[in-house]
Amino acid sequence: MRQRQQGMTAIGFIVIASLVAMIGYGAIRLVPIYLTQMKIVKLMNDLKDEYDGAGPTPARLKTEIANRLNIDAVDYPKQQDFVITKSEDGFLVEIDYEDQVPYLANLYLTAKFNNSVEISR
Repeated sequence: MRQRQQGMTAIGFIVIASLVAMIGYGAIRLVPIYLTQMKIVKLMNDLKDEYDGAGPTPARLKTEIANRLNIDAVDYPKQQDFVITKSEDGFLVEIDYEDQVPYLANLYLTAKFNNSVEISR
């Protein structure tokens, strides 16, 4: 009679533990990128709340973006990466960027973001 086997072998445990560690390490490396993204989303929402219907100019919006990036200590993306275009009702503020962090050796993790907000006059 065969005995019923339970559990996993040491090799199986090492394989599963290494996979979990690699995924966990990748998540830890991506956390700062997503924290920066959260700051960018907050910046965009604050711009809309403050300037919606107040008749802002593109120069004023660019200055405000630069000030808020400086206050939040955001090094990347830069103020120049924000694109302000005229729309029917006001201005469309957009940012389309990607950020990457080294993972292992010459492998990188890349995250791509696209945010936009329309500010009416």
